[in-house]
Amino acid sequence: MLYRSAVRMGSEWEPELAKMTAPSLVFWGARDPACQVEFADELGRAIRAENVIKLDCNHWPVLQRPAQVAAALEEHWQRHQSA
Repeated sequence: MLYRSAVRMGSEWEPELAKMTAPSLVFWGARDPACQVEFADELGRAIRAENVIKLDCNHWPVLQRPAQVAAALEEHWQRHQSA
């Protein structure tokens, strides 16, 4: 994970988020005790995400809600498939 590589969490890489050009999707655990759910919206705005999905789980949505994450990713990728 990107934030685990930072010496000063966020301040080293947050400014670069505005440079992202790929279609983006944010998924977040609505009950995450480590990173408040409000940060999901901030991140979504920073990267101009098409969608911010807040799942009913804690810090690990990929592990706690794998089917929902997979469905969101499949839908996102389907919208951006090259023809």
